[in-house]
Amino acid sequence: MAAIQADEIKTMTGMYSYMADAGLFLECGNDKKRLPVAMEGDNIALERAYLNNRYQPGKSLLVNIEAHLEARPKMEGNGEQQVIIVDQFLSIHQQERCTGSVPPSSLTNTYWKLVELNGKQLNSNHGALREIHFIIRQNSLISGFSGCNKFSGNISYTEEHLTTGPLMSTRKACPAMKLENTIQNLIAKAKRYHIKGESLDLYYDNNQGEQETAKFIAIYF
Repeated sequence: MAAIQADEIKTMTGMYSYMADAGLFLECGNDKKRLPVAMEGDNIALERAYLNNRYQPGKSLLVNIEAHLEARPKMEGNGEQQVIIVDQFLSIHQQERCTGSVPPSSLTNTYWKLVELNGKQLNSNHGALREIHFIIRQNSLISGFSGCNKFSGNISYTEEHLTTGPLMSTRKACPAMKLENTIQNLIAKAKRYHIKGESLDLYYDNNQGEQETAKFIAIYF
């Protein structure tokens, strides 16, 4: 890999969030280009500052960094994506934001990654074969991975409500079968959702009259 030239590194200010081993950076003034943050360089200082200052999981905070862009293989699929390489963490500001607001992520055509289930963060010991996620296409199809298997189905939605048809799934067994059943049941029966910034909450009232919830964050490739 070619050495980074000094003029390729610049000071950047933007909104940063970190959850479930995924860091995202949205540069101020460039509201449509959220970029993943690579786990190298001075990223560890940025992560620590964020975790020490956040007051809500997944909440974006304003940061100043010296950084540059590099092309890296995509996490899903073929090709490359741009990622942020943090060369030096500078500062973090708990009560400040970019001028203007961070737009909410779109329900459709967004890769939604599971990070919390019923208020508990998903840890790395859940036994899933890879990360749990779903994508809703604009042709009213939902597809994703629920821990052991791929799933897909039809879905209809309005501004706050959704209805999912029966889910079709592959039939591979793995240690996360109990978690997978919970996820597929919640996705299939959820009737309400709420998007705030880069997070999505699904709500489902079970047979015991209790509300179950799942929190997802938007991942951009």
